[in-house]
Amino acid sequence: MQDVFIHAVEDLIRKSPASWMTSMCDALKGFPATATSEFVQQRLPATNNADLAFLAAEVIKKASGLMSWESLSWALRTSFASYQRSQAEQHIELLWSGPSPADQIPARRIDQALYDLIANAKQDILSVTFAAAKIERLASELLKAHHRGVRIRLILEFEQSSEGQLSYDAIKAFPPALVKAADIYFWPVEKRERNQAGRPGKLHAKLAIVDDTMLVSSANLTDDAFNRNLELGVLVRNPVFLRTTTNHIQTLISDGTFCPFKAPTY
Repeated sequence: MQDVFIHAVEDLIRKSPASWMTSMCDALKGFPATATSEFVQQRLPATNNADLAFLAAEVIKKASGLMSWESLSWALRTSFASYQRSQAEQHIELLWSGPSPADQIPARRIDQALYDLIANAKQDILSVTFAAAKIERLASELLKAHHRGVRIRLILEFEQSSEGQLSYDAIKAFPPALVKAADIYFWPVEKRERNQAGRPGKLHAKLAIVDDTMLVSSANLTDDAFNRNLELGVLVRNPVFLRTTTNHIQTLISDGTFCPFKAPTY
């Protein structure tokens, strides 16, 4: 019975405009505990939304005898506030590079979204990529972020670790000053599984986490990916998703799957 009631409340909250929900909670708070469900239903705030009216009636019927109307008011008010806060924390945006449909507003470019994130970074930037080349603007934005006190971490692929599956070390795309300033990691070849042909797995993820925002895409950090390829990505703001992903990567660093890269000194 309680599960049925909870599901009814969830359905109502998802459909309710904030102003109407506030009016409903205010009305419920004023009804005596002895009021019947029929009495309450007849005195709920008016709505022209038939689905909303039906869901409200279902909640009233299931709450009858389970709690007082004042308790229902507080339950709905609290649940609705929690739902609104959760929705406010959610943000997913489609990102694109390459041709866009002629009859649609184009999605934001992957590279522009990344530049904007880095330009506004305040604490931490983590970037994971397979390939990197011809990224002068990106490298410049990362250096500016470093000078603002932002921590920079790069997890990169190397020709040697991939046994030639990447022909140009990703680290070569970044200027020496940034290589010196950043914490850089790589995936040693001895820690990789091999396929039937004996080739090791590739560090093929493309990911950036900047403070509280994550950018996941098919695009490497290359001029081709940003300007000519057809690439797809998403910008995500979700605390749980962000925390899970960050913890996953941090664990790979902590357990030695990703190892610190030490630049050679000459």
